[in-house]
Amino acid sequence: MPISNADLQELAKVSLDDYLRNIPISQIATERPLLKKLMSGRKQFLGAKQNVVENIRKTHGSNFGWAYGEEAVIFNKRNTTEQAAFPWRRAVDGLYLDYDRLFGNGIKVREGGRGEFKLEQNEKVQLVNLLDEQMESLKEGFMGSLDLELHRSGTQDVDAIAGLDTLISIAPAIGVIGGLDRATALYWRNYAETGIVSTTAGLLAERMELAWRRCIKNGGSPDFILAGGKFIDSYRKNGVVMTNNAESGSVKRIDAGTGTGVNTGLYFKGVEIIWDPQFEELDALETPLVAWEKRCYFLNTKHIKYRDDDMDIVTPIRPHDVLAMYAMVNLRAALSINRGNAQAVLAIA
Repeated sequence: MPISNADLQELAKVSLDDYLRNIPISQIATERPLLKKLMSGRKQFLGAKQNVVENIRKTHGSNFGWAYGEEAVIFNKRNTTEQAAFPWRRAVDGLYLDYDRLFGNGIKVREGGRGEFKLEQNEKVQLVNLLDEQMESLKEGFMGSLDLELHRSGTQDVDAIAGLDTLISIAPAIGVIGGLDRATALYWRNYAETGIVSTTAGLLAERMELAWRRCIKNGGSPDFILAGGKFIDSYRKNGVVMTNNAESGSVKRIDAGTGTGVNTGLYFKGVEIIWDPQFEELDALETPLVAWEKRCYFLNTKHIKYRDDDMDIVTPIRPHDVLAMYAMVNLRAALSINRGNAQAVLAIA
């Protein structure tokens, strides 16, 4: 038995909705650690004319001094705030299944109203299996691409948002971020150091300590450390590792590896260093001046915000000259920062 175009569209939308339900918070795979972390602090995006605006304090404008007796007190007019504007953009992904492909899988589609045709049970199973594969691929492809784009500079596409590579830059003295020029706005720069000779005993930990202090000075301790494989391997090999064996009466076990999944089991200042698999993809995609695999980010996520307006699931009406079923998701999103000098990026040579 055939299925009507209307029923097929409805089934596709229900199937896609099932795959994407609750995805903004609870269904992000751990192999996408940046996206998972950003989603955990996700803000609902209710709409804006063009930009998400962050109000920032650039100075206290203090006019502190000493006075005695009748010495005049000097007053000043203070300008302590600025606004940083980050444009939102729309991310989209879509697929189509042509009717001939469906026919090749035993499903015949006819133009008609809902409920006019009814599939046999074996046809239902065949169709659901086919849709499951398509919808799973659409979901995984969309979330994987979104995660990748949140790392990138934003220069790869005129409609892309600026990601980690721009907000926490390896060259923090240049560039206009959120409308503020880092060449003159010193308070808007993150800390950065590249070319660290990690084979020199203790040097990597020393430079990490310096970066940590810079972050603390300007906005509190980082709560998320994200690094590439080469940086992690160097830290494991040349960093100072102390082990406290609380099971002194047990049989000793030696394991050359620590951690599980992207959790490395390696820590700095009590914060675990998380391996980001996307760094490898970015090196292959961009061939950057400083390899992603050699980088380590100290992030204070209180000052980095990801916003979106939830997934919108669309089943467009097919064009008059194409026999196919269409499905699409779109998401309006923005990534902003309100304190650049509380963040740091390091890279080994």
